[in-house]
Amino acid sequence: MAASSDGIKDRRVLRLAAEIAEETRDRNVPTLLLGLEEILSSVPVGSKELGRIKNDIWTYDLLQVLVLVLKQDFGRLPGGWPIAARLATLLSHCCAGLDPKESQEFYGLCLPEAVENVLMLARKLQAKYLNMDESAEASRNKILDNFRTVLEALSYLFSSHVFLTTYVLRSPRLLQLLITDNVETALSTMTLVQNVVRVNTNVMTTVDEKVIYSVMDELIYKLSSSIEVDIGSATTRCLLTICEAHPPMIALLCSRYKGLRPLLSKWTGKGFGKDLKNLLMLLEAGSAQRAEMERLHRAAITIQSMWKSFRTRRQLRNADRAFAKLQRSFRSRKEVIERRRDLERQQADLQHQLLLARKKAVRASRQKQLELLSILPASEVSTYLSNEQDQAAVKVQTYWRGFKARKDLTHRQRKMKRIRAAVTVQRQVRRFLARLDARKKEPPAFQRPPGLTDERRVELQQHILEWRENHPTKLKTRSEQEEVHIKAQELIQRHVMTSRLTRKKYQHRQALLARLETDCDLLLNAPKLQDVSEKDVELYSSKSVPVITKARMNHLEEMRRLKQPWWKKLGDEYQDSQYEEEPDLF
Repeated sequence: MAASSDGIKDRRVLRLAAEIAEETRDRNVPTLLLGLEEILSSVPVGSKELGRIKNDIWTYDLLQVLVLVLKQDFGRLPGGWPIAARLATLLSHCCAGLDPKESQEFYGLCLPEAVENVLMLARKLQAKYLNMDESAEASRNKILDNFRTVLEALSYLFSSHVFLTTYVLRSPRLLQLLITDNVETALSTMTLVQNVVRVNTNVMTTVDEKVIYSVMDELIYKLSSSIEVDIGSATTRCLLTICEAHPPMIALLCSRYKGLRPLLSKWTGKGFGKDLKNLLMLLEAGSAQRAEMERLHRAAITIQSMWKSFRTRRQLRNADRAFAKLQRSFRSRKEVIERRRDLERQQADLQHQLLLARKKAVRASRQKQLELLSILPASEVSTYLSNEQDQAAVKVQTYWRGFKARKDLTHRQRKMKRIRAAVTVQRQVRRFLARLDARKKEPPAFQRPPGLTDERRVELQQHILEWRENHPTKLKTRSEQEEVHIKAQELIQRHVMTSRLTRKKYQHRQALLARLETDCDLLLNAPKLQDVSEKDVELYSSKSVPVITKARMNHLEEMRRLKQPWWKKLGDEYQDSQYEEEPDLF
């Protein structure tokens, strides 16, 4: 095919085409074709320049040469089978995204021939791998890697041009690749079949039934005869993919392979139970429609089970929260009751102690009165008793009058509150009525407000003139303004001079406040006396002599107060105690 003069041609492609055309030995052509890898990798993927280079490759017949080269026996060529794998990958990359003007030749001849040659190359690699001695493990692994690379290139090729899946599935080379007892190559071939079905879900309808029967027979044979777990898993997955893409295949499996379901039981517990279960469900359904209905039924059951489990978990979670809340409220209520009982017990003990102290005081008072009566002459006893009765009567009257006055005060307060409320209500009502009267006196909104009369205008003008005469504008001279400026500068200098002292005082106040807050936190977080350690004593000790002195004075004063008799303690509740002796400070 002659190169067209339209567009800009890549000189590297032209140079490579010239070298291949001048080469007389066919065994050197594959090595020259590898130069296309560098040309394609130098251009960003998806760019227009890459498409132009691929068109140049097609225009200069390099793609046709690349397809024909794959037919050679690479075992006799320099570089061997790795070059063949690289050329297959290069062919798939060159064909991907290529849409030349001569579409009939490209799509009708070149691409199908490329698929056939790639499958032929894969078959050669498979045969080479199977014929090699098992002791040469490194060489076998390299051949297996090349075989997988070729199949990946084929998958990439028919992924770019979907119609090629029909040629792949129709080719006898695919069946030859599939008919093998080798595990590694069989797994790669079945992966290729799955990719074909996934890329084009309608490919089964475009292929003859004999081809489908041949592929299915081989898959079922592998499933029944092989004992390898990988083969069973791959075969099950492949059958499942075909049935999902082509639902009529389910009926074919049920009618053509009637003993398939008992045969699948031997793969139970081999590690691919999910795919095996799905395949068994499809076989039990017997038809695509019933399989779809069962799938929807299982999906509904799954959704219902998920919803019921979610609802149950939510109920259990709410129940746990409710139980926790109930227990928390019960414990808090129990603590409140116990605290109340302790408080009542303490109050009862305190009242009992006060009652005993009061009885003791009354007994001592009466004992004192008896002692006084025994000292007094007989003629003054009646006078003393009458005075005591008068004092008791006065005290009773005092308590009664105080109780009555407090009772009347409560009544008067309620009465004054009602009076104030009535006054407030009357005030608000009067304000509301006044607003209504003012609103009635206002002119309607549709009437224009009356303007100023001539007399009112003259009167206002007279007021303005009088205010201007009484309040003339004060204008300062240049010297007065300079004096004001000098005074402002002096004030600013004085402020700058005193700001440092003010700032120090402010920092001192902030430090004192921080110290007070720290002391408050220490006092609030103080431990109990039974939990005090030496570290806590050092923490709450002060290094200041005035503070130590004041604390010692307060401590001695409190200890002295505790040593006083009870009747002096009762007097402390109503008046300040004056101690006769001063405590020793040091």
